[in-house]
Amino acid sequence: MVKVRVLTKCQRCDGEAYLPIGADLDSRGNSYIRHRPCPSCEGSGTEGKWVELPEFVRLLEESKCHHQHISTIGGFHFSNGEVWDDIRSVCDDCSESLI
Repeated sequence: MVKVRVLTKCQRCDGEAYLPIGADLDSRGNSYIRHRPCPSCEGSGTEGKWVELPEFVRLLEESKCHHQHISTIGGFHFSNGEVWDDIRSVCDDCSESLI
């Protein structure tokens, strides 16, 4: 059985990295919330987890870009009586050319 160690969102702090510990007053008398690093992830917001290969493949598929933000670049050109274009679509998130 092959396992791979991956980093996932910390379950205790839900990936926030710091947890509130209570209210305090600043030098002007304004109230604010004090925070401390999560004791489980030590302020990283992630925790290690061992997963088997099929689970790792599923996680890889989920992490692929879904190309939700797309821009069209290029334009139409006129040269020597001919019209041509170099218009193409590009994902703003991963920069992949989508043709």
